[in-house]
Amino acid sequence: MDARQPSQMTFRWVITFAIIWTLGLLGQVVMPYTRYMDLPFHPGIAPVHAGPLARFLPPMDEGVVASTLERYGNPGDLILDPFGASPRLVVDAARSGRGVLAAVNNPVTRFVLLHMLTPFSYSDLQGALAALASAPKDDGRLEPFLLDLYRTECARCGRRTIADYFVWDRERGDPILKAYSCAECGHAGEAPVNRLDVERAHTHSRRGLQSSMALEQVAPAGDPDREHALAAIAVYPSRAVYALITVINKIDQLGLSGRRLKAVQALVLSALDASNALWGVPEGRARPRQLIASPQYKEANLWRSLEKGVAEWAVGDPGLNVAEWPVGQPPEPGTVVVSSQPVRELLSDLKGWKFGQVLTVLPRPNQAYWTLSALWAAWLWGGEAAAQIKVALRRRRYDWSWHASALRASLSSLPPVLQEETPVLAFMPEAEPGFITASLAGLGGAGFLLTGRCLRQDEGQAVLRWSVDPSPPATATGESLPGFMEESAMRVIRSRGEPCGFPVLQTAALSDLAGARRLSPLWGDPASHPVPVLTEAFEATIGNPRVFTRIGGGIEPESGLYWLKDQVSTTPLAERVERLILEVLLQGAGVSALEADQRVCDELTGLLTPDRRLVYACLRSYAALNADSGLWQLRAEDEPTRRTADLLEIHDLLVDLGGRLGFEVHDEERVEWWVGKGGPRYAFHLIATGSPAEAGSDIPAGYCLVIPGGRAALLAEKARRNPVLRRWLDGVRVIKFRHIRRLAVETTLDIENFDERLAIDPPEHQDPQMPLL
Repeated sequence: MDARQPSQMTFRWVITFAIIWTLGLLGQVVMPYTRYMDLPFHPGIAPVHAGPLARFLPPMDEGVVASTLERYGNPGDLILDPFGASPRLVVDAARSGRGVLAAVNNPVTRFVLLHMLTPFSYSDLQGALAALASAPKDDGRLEPFLLDLYRTECARCGRRTIADYFVWDRERGDPILKAYSCAECGHAGEAPVNRLDVERAHTHSRRGLQSSMALEQVAPAGDPDREHALAAIAVYPSRAVYALITVINKIDQLGLSGRRLKAVQALVLSALDASNALWGVPEGRARPRQLIASPQYKEANLWRSLEKGVAEWAVGDPGLNVAEWPVGQPPEPGTVVVSSQPVRELLSDLKGWKFGQVLTVLPRPNQAYWTLSALWAAWLWGGEAAAQIKVALRRRRYDWSWHASALRASLSSLPPVLQEETPVLAFMPEAEPGFITASLAGLGGAGFLLTGRCLRQDEGQAVLRWSVDPSPPATATGESLPGFMEESAMRVIRSRGEPCGFPVLQTAALSDLAGARRLSPLWGDPASHPVPVLTEAFEATIGNPRVFTRIGGGIEPESGLYWLKDQVSTTPLAERVERLILEVLLQGAGVSALEADQRVCDELTGLLTPDRRLVYACLRSYAALNADSGLWQLRAEDEPTRRTADLLEIHDLLVDLGGRLGFEVHDEERVEWWVGKGGPRYAFHLIATGSPAEAGSDIPAGYCLVIPGGRAALLAEKARRNPVLRRWLDGVRVIKFRHIRRLAVETTLDIENFDERLAIDPPEHQDPQMPLL
């Protein structure tokens, strides 16, 4: 047989492979694992306008609530939100044609919710800012007085200018940098502070009048919380306290009322958030949870913060009706009733109300937000408004055991007012392991039965579905917790077919326990709390070296990935995601990224929910974004007929090239180049996807994986998230189609320099000429 011609066997193999690829059937070998409680994850898009206090409120993507409610419940349902932690959830639920009762006992969160439901107009906010600006102060107006507090000198021309912010070093206790834009010489950016900047920063003592007033408004003399209030106020630079109390006092003197007063309070609330020492430098803590100043932090110009507040509060009008509790009857669709009482205090008034659904974001412990909320409420609305959450001042730490107990106490009286069939859907936008444990333990102990779950690990987003448990509390069985957990963890690893992170395994184990009514009995032992019992049992389970192998990570068991000692033969999750994306694109019509993500999540539910990054990597590997339509469409080179032609072309080039270089070409399942009878010197495996079928198996010497250039980034992403594949690829040469084409026309190529030439493959998105030898 002529070594340069493909055999009939190889020709049939290539065509068969192309047909399989075309139909999107590659990787269909999936372990038959469908948990009854697995839910489809509902992705959304990041909101264009984050809104006020976004760094403290739960991060909720737009569209998530609407798409979730399309699947669960019915239009016109009455919804109860027992925590009111997310204003966005309440607004979106009402916009979906539901009546909503939200219990929001944090006055700051309640203020944000009320003014997302009935937002200020831009003119309202501008008018409020103008009222503050023109308020009399000493012999002038308030605006120039506040700006002068941040006076500095330009480092280039020495002229007077106003700093936008100062950067402080916490250990030194002094500002070290200033940021400004000089109107005289145009110099802008950061520059080191001078001696005068440091002196001005310390002009306003913490023992001054404004600081004393700030403390008195929160905790007057004799108040047992006075010491805690003083410690909380210390998170503000002394100049910020002086400026803030000056502005707050002016509000009372202006005699404002109605919408204008509330608009002013909204702007001041933004300034209260912007001017504390929790804004770290350079990147800061995106979501601070402890009331501890960052090592280097920004001291914002208070007046500039008031100006920025206009854009923060100018949100679109959702067109909803709003009422404040109490009301005589359940709200109509599109109406939100907001209560300042905790849900357990509302229950006696809710008898006879038929809720179609309980929908909520489970609150996550945040000592910083709740402590600041107590300060802000007292400063803006007085001590009575802050009384309900004033206890937050003295609580310096919220552990997960405390949180589980708080959830249980808050919700244990809720089952009597619900029907057995009423779904309880709880979003967890910041689903870290401790939060998951506390939530499952808390609701399991409050009389609820887990009926659904899903988790998107990379974004830390989980959804738990519960119902009222009609059965009496279960009693502990002889089966040990570690034994039960081990089976759950092994099952989810096999179902995903790739190493799993701690959160996935933990959610599998604990949610299976919740679904089997194994959590509520743990509350019966007064000598131990369920959270540490579950945590210790699970860590002991996955630490068993006879069953699990830990790959990477540090000392903490939450780091690294976990794999099984026994062989796992399931098709890896990443390959199934790739297949699904390809199936969507092969249907011909363009698809949005969100729609593609949703269709993948509809197929891979529960704990199989893939990371968004992987979904998008698959999409970018096969599709291009149409700038006009905003939709992703299969690239021309990845059309089935074109890709089949590519496979045949590269195959023929390899057969021809091997013969030209003097190798003995074996053309069976792979194109192999032999020297004598000792086995292949090179073995070329051609694939059109980013899914090497032989990954994990033994590979021959000289193995080369030959892929389209568009698959390189996808293969790299798969290797990044899967150390088993990464280890396999360490022994493999990955060659792009375009490189084979270059080698085929290289006139100086011979058997001696082929190894060196084979290693020259330009980086992704570059296409330089190969250097001549």
